[in-house]
Amino acid sequence: MPIQRINFQSIPVADQDRALAFYRDVLGFEVLADAPYEPDWRFILLGVPGEKTRLRFAKTSEMTVTGGPALYLVSDDADADAAAMADKGAEIHSGPDDAPWQPGIRWVMLKDTEGNLILLESLKGDAHG
Repeated sequence: MPIQRINFQSIPVADQDRALAFYRDVLGFEVLADAPYEPDWRFILLGVPGEKTRLRFAKTSEMTVTGGPALYLVSDDADADAAAMADKGAEIHSGPDDAPWQPGIRWVMLKDTEGNLILLESLKGDAHG
């Protein structure tokens, strides 16, 4: 039986409430589950509205991401979306710029409230076809 999809991706967070506010209110994820899981921790599962992409918060003691982005996202317009996210409090780490690794891609690197890097990319204007 072939694999259907990734169930969820984990991302390390120190403060679930702070991270939840960022991913829900700044990035636009929806809360799919928020339930007690173990003492002083909850099982929080987020989703991209209308998509099967899901994200779970992991304790920073369980995992860390070093040397690059913890999350890679795609949007219709990385420049405009990053500007809107910055207006809501997201920190722009670098970019926006043209991607040297792939022609026709725009990218911007954001930093979440937990210090994780998030790469947001989109197709450039006339590459949308």
